[in-house]
Amino acid sequence: MQTQDRSSCRRLFAWPVFAVLILPGTSSLWSAEDGASEKAPPPAAEPTEDTVFDAPQIQAMQTSLLLRFLQLAQAKKLAEAEDLLTRAVQERRLDNAANRYNLACAQAVQGKTEAALASLAAAVERGWANAEHLRKDADLESLRALPRFEELAQAAAEQAQQAKPTPPVQAAVKDGVALVSDANTNWFPQVQQFLVLHQFPPADPNQPITTLSGPVGDLLRQWHKEGTAAGLHGFLYDNHDRDHSNMDFGRFPGLTRVEYAEPAKKRGFDHGLQQLFLHNAPTIGNSSTALVAGPLWSSQSRIALRQARTANVLAQQYLNNHLYFYPEHRDHDADGFGDVYHANTPYTITSQGSSGSDRAFLHAVACTLAAFRPDTQRLLIEKKLLMPTVQMVFRRSRKPVAGPDDYLTGKAHPTVFGEETLDVEKMVRAAHDLKPDEIPPLVLLRVVEEDTARAGVDYFEAGDADKVNTDKVNTDKVNTHKVNTHKVNVEKVFDTVSAIARVARATRWQRRMLVSAENSRDPNNRPLVYHWRLLRGDPERVQIKPLDPQGTQAELLVAWHERRPIEPGSALLSSRVDIGVFAHNGAHYSAPAFISWYFPANERRTYDDARRIAAVEYRPASQPESYADPALLTPASWRDVYQYDPQGQLLGWTRTRDGATEAFTRDGALVLKRDEQGRASEARTVRYVREQQSSGQWPVLRQEPGPERLTYTYQSDTHQLGEISARQPAEPLSPAQSPAE
Repeated sequence: MQTQDRSSCRRLFAWPVFAVLILPGTSSLWSAEDGASEKAPPPAAEPTEDTVFDAPQIQAMQTSLLLRFLQLAQAKKLAEAEDLLTRAVQERRLDNAANRYNLACAQAVQGKTEAALASLAAAVERGWANAEHLRKDADLESLRALPRFEELAQAAAEQAQQAKPTPPVQAAVKDGVALVSDANTNWFPQVQQFLVLHQFPPADPNQPITTLSGPVGDLLRQWHKEGTAAGLHGFLYDNHDRDHSNMDFGRFPGLTRVEYAEPAKKRGFDHGLQQLFLHNAPTIGNSSTALVAGPLWSSQSRIALRQARTANVLAQQYLNNHLYFYPEHRDHDADGFGDVYHANTPYTITSQGSSGSDRAFLHAVACTLAAFRPDTQRLLIEKKLLMPTVQMVFRRSRKPVAGPDDYLTGKAHPTVFGEETLDVEKMVRAAHDLKPDEIPPLVLLRVVEEDTARAGVDYFEAGDADKVNTDKVNTDKVNTHKVNTHKVNVEKVFDTVSAIARVARATRWQRRMLVSAENSRDPNNRPLVYHWRLLRGDPERVQIKPLDPQGTQAELLVAWHERRPIEPGSALLSSRVDIGVFAHNGAHYSAPAFISWYFPANERRTYDDARRIAAVEYRPASQPESYADPALLTPASWRDVYQYDPQGQLLGWTRTRDGATEAFTRDGALVLKRDEQGRASEARTVRYVREQQSSGQWPVLRQEPGPERLTYTYQSDTHQLGEISARQPAEPLSPAQSPAE
């Protein structure tokens, strides 16, 4: 059986890659205005002939199909698996080598020799070329002695020798336009991104560097005349809102505009969050759009940070000389919901305001890119440090940043930037002064250690508490230690090269992380010294402990934070803690790297003197004062009060909602019966379900009975901590088994 193919080419095979793919045009993306505005079109009807732009949709179809096939195969439901693939290959888009091969496997295991050979022949005909896998696959054991099998294996081997990858094609830039078309676009399924190849004509020596008036334009023209400003030849401008908020690219004659061919437009790939395209040239771009309807309303930059895949897309853009600009719209307003971003990154620039607020930043960065000296710009592009360097120049040159000390504070690194803080002349001077041997380093982060949370005990979320978490489990009347650990870190939003984001789901007072920056690099191999700084949060609740003289690693201890001003005296509130990491190479600081912790503002937590959780009240997450992003947390509507024994060990908690009270054991099971001492003797597991009546309504967390009934025993009459002594399937709740108060 074939489960994965990690090749990359332009042919439209349906690659079985396990990933969630978000396609533009599948949600309501609106331009970031308060009134009526343009809406992204729905996906077009399936064309009769595919282009490379159909590859993401085909991959998503193939992934869904393969997952279902594997579920059936692992459950030994081979007839159903065969039927699934038989129906699938009748569809043009799913009639590929991988599905034909898996169909042959399902048929061979069932002893359907002739059908299996026919499917295997069809797989080879459609491009199957892995003869070694074919000859070793245990699913095809029943075919191996047949002459026809060896003929097919030989045909696959010959096909592999003859197969040649489609060479990349660079499309010529014409009349200042770089077209994204089927001819010059390649799909890479393993990273779910397109690579677009362009070929630029020779630079015109008579072309002005800019037509901007004023001091900045004068400086650029002077430097260009002297040969010390590189200009923007070979740079791309990628507008992703269908010219709704174009930058004034005419002021930068060397800049080339990106345009999309009709097949890409029909898929909505030219609108909204730019999450699919990488170009073989430095690129700046923008999309002055936002998702303005429904509970998932959000700026594009916040949308991108909700999932690990799209956060990694932003990181890849950053490390491939791309930088995109988006307005915050409603995500960063003192008179609204406050700063609702759950993470901070250096990967984009988000502007304060709605449509059009991003243009000033595009112009400022375009001037900065043009101001680099030719040898500096060339090295930045080669080392893929162009945008990290731009971020450093941009942040240190803003008006609120008076000097190096301010650069290491939150003043320089807010989530969102206001146009009034721009100092473009300072930016271009800083860029022009940068020498090749002084290029700033790049901070790369890695989580070495961190504590984890127990589902159904430390936090409650849909799908995470189907099993009771317990330290001791007895299934055969003998007490045995069995730790129910969860390898998946449910608090992790993403780990990317220069930004880490977590959601503080667990009720414990303090979170610990050990983070390393040892993989950071300097283009000139200068020695690096690291600076770890609290940029946002309560200094009394955050401890940063560098573990070596250079600060290569640090232990971070972050305690619970209530919603608070982003800085003393500010009217803007936030539920996030930011820790910044900076490397200094003796000449310059790097762009920042970030570790962010997002604390749910809808949870009003009380801790006792020993810093143990005493109570949690879950408030409405849709209100400005208690907003919590429903894409990250499912809002609950109850109050939990926790109990401990004299030694401080958790006994359980009581939950109050709608006037009724329920009791839970320390493992998160619902108490059904108690013994004479009032201790839980019988309980039932519970699970949590995310419920949403419609896309326009907020989701809610619903508690429902789980699949098991538990019996507890105690070591003595006075012992308070029970151990699970028996498990059995639970029957429907009856009045006699109703939850104990």
